[in-house]
Amino acid sequence: MKFKYIVLIVFVSVFLSRCASSASIKGMTVKDYKVEKQIGDQLYIKSVTGGKKTNPFWVSNISNKNFEEALKKSFTESNAFTKTEAITDGDWVLEVNIISVSRPKWFNLTVETTIEYKLYNKNNLVFSKSINQSGNATMSDAIIGSKRLRLANEISAKNNIKTMLQSLDEMAR
Repeated sequence: MKFKYIVLIVFVSVFLSRCASSASIKGMTVKDYKVEKQIGDQLYIKSVTGGKKTNPFWVSNISNKNFEEALKKSFTESNAFTKTEAITDGDWVLEVNIISVSRPKWFNLTVETTIEYKLYNKNNLVFSKSINQSGNATMSDAIIGSKRLRLANEISAKNNIKTMLQSLDEMAR
């Protein structure tokens, strides 16, 4: 009888430890890139669309809310904008559409994200780019597949944001 309980406890523990979690804000935030020239003072992120909430019993996804927060922190960390605000009366407005996030299936997980960015200054489109970047997580990063997929999502999203910041930096020069 004790053996059945031990097997049940082990099974439940393994099952719960494999629960998927959404890509984290911290994992997607770019902290290692500084722009050469500040683009503007205040940025309003109008919308982030295309992301998906994570079902804990399925696979990790990138949510709109977490991606938006990672963008805000990345803009501030990079000095591209002094601050990101929730008000709409600023000159700079950004629209973001997460077009696709690939779903790999084996041991070394490579996720590819395609994200479209549109930046407006005083209602004029000044930057529009669709960026495709990948992120890879291996068994050495995490043994549990759901965690490895979350890490790959975060790395891919972070690489995408960094490429966008680099493109904006080139535009500003």
